[in-house]
Amino acid sequence: MNISKIFLNLLKNKYSQVYTVLFFVLLLFIGLSIFKDYGLSTDEPFHRTIGYYWYISLLEIFSNNYELIEATKEKFNAMYWSDYLNDGKLIQYGIFFDTITAFIEEILIIEETKNAFYLKHISTFLFFFLSTVFFYKIINLRFNNHLFSILITFFYISSPRIFAESFYNGKDIVFMSLIVCSLYYALKSFNKINYKNIILFSIFSAFATNIRVMGILIFSLFLFFLFLNFLEEKNLFKKNVLKFLVLIFLFPSIVFLFWPFLWGSPIDNFIFTIKSFANYDWIGSVLYLGDYYKGYDLPWHYIPVWIIATTPIIFSLIFFIGFIIITIRFSKNFLNLSTDNKMWKDSNQQKDFFILIFFITPIFLVIFLNSTLYTGWRHLYFIYPCIIYFIGIGLKFLLEIKINNFYKKSINSIIALSLIINSYNIIKLHPYQNVYFNILFEKKANKLFEIDYWGLGNKEALEFLLNEKKGNGDIDIKLSSSTPLAYSKLLLDKSKIDKFSFIGTLDKDQTYIFTNYIFQKNPNFEKKYSIPNNYDKIYSLKRGNIVINEIFEKK
Repeated sequence: MNISKIFLNLLKNKYSQVYTVLFFVLLLFIGLSIFKDYGLSTDEPFHRTIGYYWYISLLEIFSNNYELIEATKEKFNAMYWSDYLNDGKLIQYGIFFDTITAFIEEILIIEETKNAFYLKHISTFLFFFLSTVFFYKIINLRFNNHLFSILITFFYISSPRIFAESFYNGKDIVFMSLIVCSLYYALKSFNKINYKNIILFSIFSAFATNIRVMGILIFSLFLFFLFLNFLEEKNLFKKNVLKFLVLIFLFPSIVFLFWPFLWGSPIDNFIFTIKSFANYDWIGSVLYLGDYYKGYDLPWHYIPVWIIATTPIIFSLIFFIGFIIITIRFSKNFLNLSTDNKMWKDSNQQKDFFILIFFITPIFLVIFLNSTLYTGWRHLYFIYPCIIYFIGIGLKFLLEIKINNFYKKSINSIIALSLIINSYNIIKLHPYQNVYFNILFEKKANKLFEIDYWGLGNKEALEFLLNEKKGNGDIDIKLSSSTPLAYSKLLLDKSKIDKFSFIGTLDKDQTYIFTNYIFQKNPNFEKKYSIPNNYDKIYSLKRGNIVINEIFEKK
């Protein structure tokens, strides 16, 4: 027995755990340091309002404090979208994240609106942070290597767009985060089916479904894989029938319990929600590869191209290797079913196939159903963890190839280069990592795609005008793009909010024109989007070659 070798391995494991803790502490510190740097996304006012809508509904059911209810209603009625929700429109949205943050806002007695949105930002980031911990656990469960798991988790957090959206996208990123937690307990159940894994999977997948009804996909797929397990081992079902029944009962119960919209008519309202979000009634147009398309009539390749364009190139290359490896392995096992009678050889293969099916299915459904899409591929961010999982598969394959030292050094150099480039892009683009395009698309991105569709740069434009006017007089702005510029006032100090007046159509006395080049119709055929010749450009917000927004002043 080699005592020194055993000691070195123990030492290595000990320090790897220290590295892991330091990694997550550093990530948490960074998030807590920069969450106020990001502007207000176009969805945030709506989600804050709907959070309050259901918070008030719950107060009316469970509280007798009528003074509190009336005060909260008054606050709610002053918010954007309150009239819309009072008319019963879009109330089918799940309440899990938005109502929790509304409750916290009330508990903390947050009075300034900007601080309410900063609360949303930090809450969104904390959900994402939780997902990084669970993603690390997923990779370590698959590869059983702490340092390798940290490396792949760094890939998970360092895609610039995902990093940025982890602060303000309280729908897609929170949904993705809960999916990651669900994935961990699903994959862990393939090693061992027990009550802990089943219960925690049910909880996380139910919460995910509350955020987006697509969460039912992971629940359905998990049931299907358990069914395949039971077919292979008949005694397995007998041993786990009670656990299976817990799963069948617990998931829908939690979905129902945390979704008041379902309380009146669970099945009918759930079906209504699925139908309404499967093809959302949005008639606007989107800029894609230089042309304008209706959101309900996009080319089939819209999602794949957006993923490729906004994902670091090294990520895409390694992902492709991992994806091909698992696809070939899955195909071989499927073709040999008649002789082997097994879809997978071990639990690792089962995990890989589960991730493969979970990755492919949503893309297929979006294309097959011709779903309404807009603002990039954010509706499918929940498959992003699968992309990084396949990067882990591909990278492990490349590292295990033994050719010569030059090859090994080359692979290590590629990994190091990827880490450096991603870190550099996050720092360079801050706080507009949301406009990241890789080197193949960046120079022509403004002509090919919509850029700041979230309106994150709007706040900085308003702050420029405040400094330009030096606080003297009102600031009248004509909007020459389809962006709710007025929303960004909500992140300004109270004393500055009323200095702005926004004009929807061109007025002869207008001083400024703002545009972030987001249009719901082709601007070539819309006069309202044009900038008159008697205006000069006085401001341009850029990151690299990408123009985020611009301001023009009347001569």
